Amino acid sequence: MYPGLRLGFLVVPSGLVQPFVTAKHYADARSSFLEQAVLAEFIEGGHNARHVRRACAQRQKALVDALRAHLPGRREVQPTDAGIHPVCRLPDDVDERELVERCRRSDLQVQPLSRYGTPPLARRGILLGYAAHAPEDLQAAVRRLARLV
Repeated sequence: MYPGLRLGFLVVPSGLVQPFVTAKHYADARSSFLEQAVLAEFIEGGHNARHVRRACAQRQKALVDALRAHLPGRREVQPTDAGIHPVCRLPDDVDERELVERCRRSDLQVQPLSRYGTPPLARRGILLGYAAHAPEDLQAAVRRLARLV
């Protein structure tokens, strides 16, 4: 979960709990019981979910604000309250596949919306991820995206 703690967690079907417990027993050097108990209480109390939602909300706002600032009139972004990849609709004169390829060559990772739908889609677009990026990194990435669009 946090590298310094050397803890993680999995959500698995009930029928697989015991095989995973057994695998963990043989595969690691034993995590501290106290740290495991505190992490379990943190998750069960909803604190981790609140932290993730708050962090994601700040990052999504940074992404949307950057899109509005650097791509005015060239994008239609749909923020989401569920998930970490808002859809950015593209104007008709922007070729989705060509833009995704230019982004790939420029080391920007975006996903084509067409990958997740059945053709023909009414509008083209890209999925933009933000959860693993600091707000300032999102600003810089959107500036690079604006140059590519």
